[in-house]
Amino acid sequence: MSKLLLLLLGPTIMIFLGLVTFKSVPITFILFYGWLLLFSIFNLRKRHQRKLIVNTKSILVGFISGLICLSAIYGTVYFLKSSVFNLPELRELLIEWNFTGANVFWLVLILIFVNPILEEIYWREVMYGELESKLGATTSITITAFFYSLYHLLSVYFIFSFPFNLLAVLPVFLAGLMWGFFRYKLKSIIAPIISHVIADLGIMLVYINLIL
Repeated sequence: MSKLLLLLLGPTIMIFLGLVTFKSVPITFILFYGWLLLFSIFNLRKRHQRKLIVNTKSILVGFISGLICLSAIYGTVYFLKSSVFNLPELRELLIEWNFTGANVFWLVLILIFVNPILEEIYWREVMYGELESKLGATTSITITAFFYSLYHLLSVYFIFSFPFNLLAVLPVFLAGLMWGFFRYKLKSIIAPIISHVIADLGIMLVYINLIL
C-alpha cells in the first residue's frame, strides 16, 4: 500500500520540488517526466502488457473529445481572460520559472507531444492497471483522476487569479475521469492520448495567443 501511495503522490512531489523549491520549469520537466518515464517503463516491463489497440473508433473518440476540450479551454479563457489572468504578474512568473527565450520552443513541444503520452501511459495504463485488479474500474478511474488533477493544482494556483486557480482544477479532474472512461470502454489508451494531445494544444494556443 505504501508503494502504491508513493506512485500516486510521486508526480505531485516532483512538480512541487520543481516549481516551488527550484522555481524552474526545465527542472520541473526533468523531475516530473523522469518519474513518469522511469516508473512506466519499470511497471510495463514487469507486467509484459501493452494497451495500444488502434482502431477507427478510438481515433474518432480521441479527435472529437479532444476538439471539444480545445474549444472549451480556448473559448473559456478568451472570454474571461481579464478575470482569470493578471498578465503582468504571470509574465514575470514565467520568466522566473525560465519559461522564456530559447526554452519556450522546446518546452511547448514537450507539453504538446511528450506530456500527453507519458501522462496517459502513467495514469490510464500503469496506475489504472495497478488499482483496477484491487478496486474495480469505477474506483480506479476516480482515484487516478484525483491524483492526476492534484499536481495540476500546484501549477494553476500560480498561473490563474483567485478563485479561478482553484476552479481550474475541476475541468482537469473531469478530463481525467473522461480519459479513464475511454481507457475502460475501449480497452486502449489511444483515445485518451489523442484527446489529451489536442487538449494540451488548446492550452498552448492560450499561451501563444493570449499570454505571450
